[in-house]
Order: sequence, then structure tokens, then C-alpha cells
Amino acid sequence: MKRFKQRILKNLSIILMLLLAVSCGKQNNSTPEKNSMDRSPNIIMIVADDLGWYDLSCYGNDFIETPNLDQLAKEGIKFTDAYAAAPLCSPSRASLITGLHPIRVNITEHIHGNRPPGPNQKLKTPPIAQQLNPKFKTIAEVLKAKDYNTAFIGKWHLGGGKFTPDNRGFDVNIAGAWNGLPKSFFYPFFNKGEKPELQNSSKEGDYLTDVLTTKAIEYIEKQKDSSFFLSLNYYSPHVPIEAKADLVEKYKKKRGTDTSESTMPNVHYAAMVESIDQNVGRILTKLKEFGVEENTLVLFTSDNGGLSVREVPAFAKHTPPTDNGMLKEGKGYVYEGGIREPLIIRWPKVIKKVKIDSTPVIAQDFYNTIMDITGIEERTTDGLSLLPVFEGDSISHRGLLWHLPHYSPQRGKPATAYREGDWKIIYFYEDDRYELYNLKSDISESNNLTEKSVDKLAELKQKMKDMLQNMDAKFPEPNPDYQESK
Repeated sequence: MKRFKQRILKNLSIILMLLLAVSCGKQNNSTPEKNSMDRSPNIIMIVADDLGWYDLSCYGNDFIETPNLDQLAKEGIKFTDAYAAAPLCSPSRASLITGLHPIRVNITEHIHGNRPPGPNQKLKTPPIAQQLNPKFKTIAEVLKAKDYNTAFIGKWHLGGGKFTPDNRGFDVNIAGAWNGLPKSFFYPFFNKGEKPELQNSSKEGDYLTDVLTTKAIEYIEKQKDSSFFLSLNYYSPHVPIEAKADLVEKYKKKRGTDTSESTMPNVHYAAMVESIDQNVGRILTKLKEFGVEENTLVLFTSDNGGLSVREVPAFAKHTPPTDNGMLKEGKGYVYEGGIREPLIIRWPKVIKKVKIDSTPVIAQDFYNTIMDITGIEERTTDGLSLLPVFEGDSISHRGLLWHLPHYSPQRGKPATAYREGDWKIIYFYEDDRYELYNLKSDISESNNLTEKSVDKLAELKQKMKDMLQNMDAKFPEPNPDYQESK
């Protein structure tokens, strides 16, 4: 009898343990996707370098193939009137990461040292900061207070030394330094020993865009069970214009008998852009595989328009590489070709209705958007949150300003531009001249309306002046050493 009671108690104990295990299993039997939905969203901001508005298939390019970015656009929002903060990289990147206008951070030109004007330059341009001042908060620094894990991979170009990403709120920094471009897109990419985090895990023949993506995927896999912010900044398709041989051959065959590199975009550039697309595809595939796709916001854009002129001799090979389609000029100009960008945002948890949106938006908006979606009260005055657009609403009507009081390497001259609604005004400092365009009817900026729309010109002149004054903008001055060519 005693032995019988012991067997009963033992069996009851086993049954209770099994019931407890089943109960615990039910409580914890959620998929990684369900767990990730309960957390703050993951954020991946992918920024290409010198990629133009017209360089993607989903923006009308009929030569370059970008199926992964096209699919991303079909699953989220494609903005038709999105802008970089400037037509050059450093000011745009400063705005992307701080939400501030380039004027506010005193980086209105790409960082390359302040140089005196040459005798052929009519104007003396204002000096700029040679790094992003620590007093300006980055997205990463603010997100750290929300327990986000943060990583920066790729091009920084906002200062070296103590000004690198790992000193600006990023837990991980891979390849982010003072460099504006690699020596080559093929291994070792930079000077030997310069970036061991890339070179030590790469080999002869490896392509930089692929390697950066591999690093990004490794980071995502490590952080898939937490909330993370990843800023992935490709150095491509910036010069040097170098692409993988198989893709170059593909585009040579696609072009057929036309072997001239003057046909835009040239085959090497097209191959570089497709490499970006392939690598974005790799990331999207892994997000699904890791079970974090639904609650990961993926943002894809560029820092300025496509290069549409021949580069300096050291990087002239295969340039000009692209033409920005119907848009006027390109990198280094405040015309649409220099500042209008592709912008695609996908966030399945919130963006339920796929759409094409013509709201004028700008790089400064990303900061406030990220603050809004993560429940942080921090805001800047230079941008708006795009969350209402994600949810099917609209954002406030406002004017957008671009200030380039410098001569660009692409032969652009000091100018300021302002857009409000369909209208855009440009002021050129050398000859005290205005241009006025209606972008709705004239996206190519070919019909100057200064004489036909005098009232609109006066209105936008004043608004542009007020905005510059409010930001305490710096302006070019006469160059005392200027020698007029005869």
C-alpha cells in the first residue's frame, strides 16, 4: 500500500511538471516576428552616394535594373518630390544624422579644408566647420536613451579622430571616418591597414558594396532580438566609377552596338547601381529570415544628385557617368538634378497602404520622424515628422531651402534655392540674378518665369530672405584678388 501511494505521488509529480512545461511553452511559444512586434521598431537607414533621382527603374530609368528597390517601393511609400539637404555630400550627411539644416551646423560644402579663393573666382566664399560639432545631437545619441543598439557602417565624411561615429552615439563603427571616397571599390579599398575592420575579413577581388552589406547583415543577426538603429552608407556609386566585371558585361550586352561611354548612364555606372540594388535585396531577405521584417522601418535614399559632369583628372575615368534624366544639371548644383533624390520607406507594421506620394520632403525630416515613431519628445525646428504620411494623412505646408554659397567641384556657382508648393526660386550670387520655375509644369527648369510671374517672384524672394536671416546664414563676398579673364 505504501509503495502504491509513492507511485501515485510520483506520477502526480510528473503530470504537474508536464502541465507546467506546457503552460510555460504556451506563454513563450511566440515567433521571433511576434516578439519583435512588441518592441520599438528597428530602423535601417540606407544612404547611397551620388545616386540620382532618375537612376532607379522605379523612378523611370529604362536601362538600369533595380528589381529589389522596385519591390521595396511596391511595399511601402515612394516619394516623388524628396530632397537632399544640399547638392554635396558632407552638408547632406550632417542633416541626415542631426535633423538640422546645413546652415545650422555650418557645413554648407563638402569637407575638404578651407581654401583661399583662386584669382578666377569672382567671390570669396565663407569658411565651414571641418567636422560635425559635438554640440549637435545625432539620431544615434538620442536613441541610446531609448535603449537602442546603434551601428554606423560606411561613409561618414563628417570628421575623423574624436569626431567619428563611435564618438557620436554609435556602438559600432565600421569604415566611418574622414574619407569621402575609397581608393578603389576592390580590395583593399583604402590604403593597406587603414580600415582593418574591412580589410582583415576581406580578400583580393572583394567588392566594397558587398563587404559593407555583409557587415550590416552580421550586425542585424546579432541584434535581431533587440531594437536597433543601423545607418548603412554605401560609398557607391561615387567615383571612382568601378563595377564588377560580370555586371559591366551584362550592361555592355544590353546596350548592344553602342559602345560610347557618352551614352548615359554609362555601363560601369549602371553596374554599380545594380550592385547596390542586389545588396539591398540581401538585407531585405535576411530581415524576413530573421523574423524582424514587419517591425523594421527601411529607408532608402541618397545624399545628392548624380554626377553629370567629367570629374577631376584623378577620378575622370568613366565620367560623366549619368545624366539625371529630365532633371537639370546634377551634383554640385541647386537645380533639381543636384538635390532631388529617390526616397523609399517601408514599414509593414504601420504603412499598410502602398502609395506614391508627391509631398515635398527633405533629409532633415528623417530625424523628427525617427523621434516620433520611437516615442521620444526630442525635435528639431528644421524638419517635420513623416509619420502622418505613413498613416495616410498629410504634413504641414512649408518652404524648403538650399544654400550653397560656394563653388562646387562640378563647376556649380554660389547660389541659394527655395521651394514652396510648386514654385522654386534660385538666386545666383556672382551676377545678382534670379530664376523662377513652376516645377509642376516644368520639372526640367527650362522656362524661367521671372518676367511673367513678378508677384510670385517678389513673394518667394522675401520668404527666402527671411529664412536665410532666421538661420543666420553666411554669404560669399567679393574676392579682392579676382582677375577677370580677358
